[in-house]
Amino acid sequence: MSQEQRAEGVRRRSWWARLKAYFRDSWLELGKVIWPKGEEVLKMSGLVVVVVFLVGLFIVIWDQVLLQITRPLYGR
Repeated sequence: MSQEQRAEGVRRRSWWARLKAYFRDSWLELGKVIWPKGEEVLKMSGLVVVVVFLVGLFIVIWDQVLLQITRPLYGR
């Protein structure tokens, strides 16, 4: 491949053409996605809420335990 051919390939398309190509390619990729059913979405959303609640509860409990352990160090 000559340098002239490489230079031709390196030339950039306009920003508008690149933007259109980006959205076109994105739309094509979205068509390949396997979307979950409504029931699956509800199950997974419920699972997320439960896990967030449990992690929050865990943090609150450990916060209280550590507060009771360290309170004598501060003389309060």
